[in-house]
This record gives sequence, C-alpha cells and structure tokens, in this order.
Amino acid sequence: SPSGNPKPDVKSIMAEIRARVMKDLEENPVLRDEFESYRVDTKRSERKAGELINSEELKYLNRLHAYSSKEHQLSLITSHRGGIGKVIVWIKRKIFSFFADHILVHYFQSEREYQANLASFLNKMSSYVDARDAFVFWELIRKIDYDINKALERIERVADDGSGSLRATERRLFDSLNESLESMKRYVTELQANSAQQGAKIETLESVAAGLERIVAGIGRPTPVSTPKLATAEQSSAETSAALVPTDYSYLLLENRYRGSEEEIKRRISFYTEIFPKSDLAIVEIGPGRGELLQVFSEHGIKAYGVELDHAMVLRSREKGLDIREGDGIAHLATLPDKSISGVIATQVIEHLTQNQLKELLALCKAKVKAGGRVVFETINSESMVALAHHYFRDPTHVAPLHPDTMKFVMEMAGFKVVEVRKLSPFDEGAQFRLIPAEDYMTPRWVETVGRINQNFEQLNALLFGHQDYCIIAEV
Repeated sequence: SPSGNPKPDVKSIMAEIRARVMKDLEENPVLRDEFESYRVDTKRSERKAGELINSEELKYLNRLHAYSSKEHQLSLITSHRGGIGKVIVWIKRKIFSFFADHILVHYFQSEREYQANLASFLNKMSSYVDARDAFVFWELIRKIDYDINKALERIERVADDGSGSLRATERRLFDSLNESLESMKRYVTELQANSAQQGAKIETLESVAAGLERIVAGIGRPTPVSTPKLATAEQSSAETSAALVPTDYSYLLLENRYRGSEEEIKRRISFYTEIFPKSDLAIVEIGPGRGELLQVFSEHGIKAYGVELDHAMVLRSREKGLDIREGDGIAHLATLPDKSISGVIATQVIEHLTQNQLKELLALCKAKVKAGGRVVFETINSESMVALAHHYFRDPTHVAPLHPDTMKFVMEMAGFKVVEVRKLSPFDEGAQFRLIPAEDYMTPRWVETVGRINQNFEQLNALLFGHQDYCIIAEV
C-alpha cells in the first residue's frame, strides 16, 4: 500500500474466524441455534366475505362523518326555563355563531374534510377488499377446477394407456394361445392321419398275410371237384381246363393289398341288401372277387350266386362255402332263360370292359332280369381326381373310366329306368383342405377375403377329394 503497511490476507483471517467459531460451537453446543422456518399462521379469519363493507362501524361513519348546517346546530340550542331561558338561548347562539364564524371556522372545515375523506377511503377500501376477496375466491375456484380437469385428463390418459396396454397384452396372449392351439390341432391331426395311415397299412399287411397264408395252405390241396348248383356244361369244361393250368394268384394278391380287408369291404357294401328285395329267383353277381358281397347276401337270407373269371378268386370264395361259378359273366348270362333271375350286380367290374362288352352286358341284363328287377353297377368315381389317380390307374387291368353322367345316359339308352346314382366312399375330412375360420376380431374386408378363400377350398375339395366310388341303380 502507499503508506507502506502490508495488505491484510483476508482469506487467512476468515479461515481463522471460521475455525474459532466451529471450535466454540463444539465446546458450547448451547450456542448452536436450530434453524426454524417461517411459520404462517393458518388460523382462519372470523370475518366472512362482504362482512366488512356491510359492517355497523362503516355505516356509522357514513352516517355521521359530515357536520350538520349552522342553522341546524343553532336550532339544537334550547332551554327549559321560562323568560330567562330565552335570554340564555340567545346568548348561547350568539356565542356559538361567533366561534363558528370567526375562531373555529377553519378547524371545523378541516375536520369536516378529514372525516369526509376518511369515510370515502374506508368505503373504497372495503369495496376493494371485498372485490379482491371475490376475485381471489373465484380465481381459486377456477384454479381448482382447472387442476381437477387436468388431473382427470391425466387419470383418463393413464387409464387409457393402461387399458390399451392391457388389451394389447390380452391380444398377444390370445394370439399366442390360438397359435399354440392351432399348432397342437395340426399336430394332433397329423398324428391322427399318421395313425390312420399306419392302421390302413397294418390292415393291408394283415390282409396280404392272410391271403398268402390261404394261398400257401391251398397249394398242396386238390381242387374241389364238386360242381355247384346251376352249373352248366360249359362252366364245368372251363373249370376242368383251368385245373390243368397252374393257378395265378397275382390279382388276388393285388386285391388283398389295395382293395382293403374283407371285413372292411363287407361293412362298406352291406347297404346293397336294402336295394335287392328277397325273391325266389337268384341274384347274379358278376366278378364277386373274394366273395364279400355274396357273404353279406347269404347272411341276410338273399338268394344269390357269383360268376368269376379268376381261378384264385374262385378258390378263395369256395373256401367260404359260397355258391360261385368259374367263367365269363357275360357268357354265363347268355346261357340263362329270359326273365329267370331277380337281378344283376357287378361291383368294380364295368371299368374292366370294352364298349362292346358293356353294351352286350346291358342287353343281356335287360333280357334275363325279370320285370321290376334291379341292375346295379359300382365303379370308381372319375369326378374325383384323387380317386382317379390313386385307385383307377393302380389296377393295370382297367380299360376305361366311366363318368356317372355317361353311365346314366348309356343305361337309359339301353332301356333301363335309372332310380339313383349314389356316391360312395367319401374321403376323410382330415385329408381335405381345411377351411379358415372367420374370427371375431377380423374386419369385414378380411371376413370377405376368408370367405372367398374357403369357397375356393370347397371347390378344390369337391374336385380333388370327391367320393371315391359311385353306384348306379336301375330297374328293368
């Protein structure tokens, strides 16, 4: 500094002061005052809104703040005495007028103005206080209303968000459960389909094994020489010549593998007993194969016999004790008298015939079956693409497929009355295209789209998976 005195070190001094103060506080805890925040007196005023401006005090000030006129004040000076009283009143009035006009005039004037201004100020203050209280009150009401509305909006928004999140979670869970259920359904359907396929394969193997056992058991035995009833000389000659040739079991093995078990076939064709009424005349079955239908007829007391070309099939049927003739069915019908049989049935036979053979068969049926008798043909349904591909072309001896409409037309042209064309052997629904269900959450557009897809699936199911067989029932 200019005086030469050193400049004081403020920081060091303040640090020393702080250290001393802290030391004193530690040694004397009483010196430490606890900090107390300012406390607002929350006791509510006893006055109510509007009470100040309507108070008795303010009314009194408003009523008496102005002095009355001089004449009024003089009229108030009176006396109850007699003649002397008038003198006294006159003297008092003179004295009051003198003081009022000369000595106290300025005092009274100032006092009057002061009291008038005070009353006016108090009135304005009362009005201001009431107006401010009302304003604050309604502002508070508006603020409360605003805050409540905002709080309600937030609550509703939170509720909507929570509800939306809950719905989304429910939808995800629902979709996940549906997906799991659909996956389980598909898995169960696949298991059922595989089980059905395995069951069919097992039945086929059992049928093939049983057929092989019968064939092996019959190889070393001589062919029965007993001739069935109604056997013709031509038939006996054919059987005698057939006995000289080794038996061909190939077609019997094909039937055992792909046609199905004999019990299954009997179950499927049992309805034919309702089509043919009982009669004294016999029903001729052309191509009875393993003899399942002849067994069913025998069990229901219906008179029938069969005519079969395949020697192995004849041996199999005769093992069951069935009446079967070995030979050509068309040639056999030609040997019968007219109207000598009650009906003709051929299951899975006419697809093996040429057009000329089919015409000849129809003509012979027309001639040999009695009036009112029935002629029934069962064959593969060519309207089903799967049946045509899997069943028709599997057999190398098939000649041509026959459409139901074509067969009905041919029989009507041959003079038969077609009673019914019945579709048989429907496909399992599990093997067909499954329709898509229309869910509740789908929009109308998606429901319409799903409906169109399902309509296409139904058309494809009808084209690909139609009934595998049909039979045409006609009367002579």
